[in-house]
Amino acid sequence: MARSIGADRLTLLGFLLAAAACGAPGPRPLAYGSETCAHCHMTLLDPRFSAELLTTTGRAIPFDDVGCLGSFVAAGGVPAAQLRSLWVSAFLPPHDLLEVSRAVFLRSPALHTPMDYGIVALVPGPAADSLRAALGGELLPWDSVLAALRSKPGR
Repeated sequence: MARSIGADRLTLLGFLLAAAACGAPGPRPLAYGSETCAHCHMTLLDPRFSAELLTTTGRAIPFDDVGCLGSFVAAGGVPAAQLRSLWVSAFLPPHDLLEVSRAVFLRSPALHTPMDYGIVALVPGPAADSLRAALGGELLPWDSVLAALRSKPGR
């Protein structure tokens, strides 16, 4: 009997871990060259600048520029209660998608992004610091990016 209870507990633990892993899906691959930005309607072409918003209903909304994602969110493009997660492509290779909370954002006039927001996402650390030193500008957290975009509406 003790063996059965232990096996049942392991089975239950495995089921709970699998359910938890499935509960918060990550971003889906973006279709470069054919998918359009939900904010500016340009075709997504360059993985260095792209982003994706996931809703609580499972909808994935693509963006061709980090600034487009920020402007869309700042303008209430999706109600806050329906936001599941926000993802941005790392500007430096390998261009992995990062949750905005795990990224730092470089805003610099030297950056020429698809919609000219001049904002890119980076993995925090020495590479981000080096790029900021090379290009100038400032490293910002996501909430500061949103605040800057809210203060300059109209894109």
